[in-house]
Amino acid sequence: MTIAQVLDSASRQLTRAHIENPRLEAEVLLAYVLRRERPWLYLHSDLSLEDPLIREFMALVARRAMHEPTAYILGQREFWSLSFRVTRDTLIPRPETELVVETALSIIKHEGWTRPLILDLGTGCGILAITLAHEVPEATVLATDRSFPALILARQNAGRLRVGSRTYMVQADWICPFRLRDTGIRGFDLIVSNPPYVAYRAREFIAKEILDYEPEQALFTGENGLKEVTKLIKAVPGILHRGAWFVCEIGWDQGRQALQTALATDMYRHAEIKRDLSGRDRVLVAQSS
Repeated sequence: MTIAQVLDSASRQLTRAHIENPRLEAEVLLAYVLRRERPWLYLHSDLSLEDPLIREFMALVARRAMHEPTAYILGQREFWSLSFRVTRDTLIPRPETELVVETALSIIKHEGWTRPLILDLGTGCGILAITLAHEVPEATVLATDRSFPALILARQNAGRLRVGSRTYMVQADWICPFRLRDTGIRGFDLIVSNPPYVAYRAREFIAKEILDYEPEQALFTGENGLKEVTKLIKAVPGILHRGAWFVCEIGWDQGRQALQTALATDMYRHAEIKRDLSGRDRVLVAQSS
């Protein structure tokens, strides 16, 4: 069979499975198997493939037809133009989370920090900690997660992206291991987080490929999705130095409540909500008093 024929066959299989953009998905999987870029497939559509390659490709197509996310099948996902390894121990990085990075970098530039001390709470595969370490060459970044497998993956990603010497992974439940008077640290300059913020009651609206494959503990929390966000809003001022910043991803309908919670604590001198490209609430930004 030629490249064109196997792509047609795979596209039909994915269409029957109700996978969005079936042709694109098939091309991504075949390009991965052949270790080529997608445009190469168009230029060589008449090339015949050997049976072992066809079998390898169709096995991946079968997994995708079961709604397993492409990122898990390939074992990688791009974020901020960096390639991160991903497994089912961690959430798949999403484009909207880049607003956390954009906001954090804007704060670092505005403050004139050259060697900020940054903490990433709930790091997962490490996208926030590693991206900030990559973009700020003299930053020191600590990252926490409850999941030891997630931390192993984050450490591997840090090494692959050459920031391992400035990123430190700590297995912890949010900020519990940080007692500033015991460490000698005067406080973090910047804390970032992408905590769970999907309400349990929203499960019925979550896509099958998310619900069946991504780690539930990294997605769902409480009845309104604000349990962990609220916990962090109240806790992080205790480990921020005066005038330092907290940047936290939130759900699209949580901006008003998150902002009210931050302002009601009297531990922030400033707080606001950043919206994503779709105009939806996405990031809480707060500066400690």
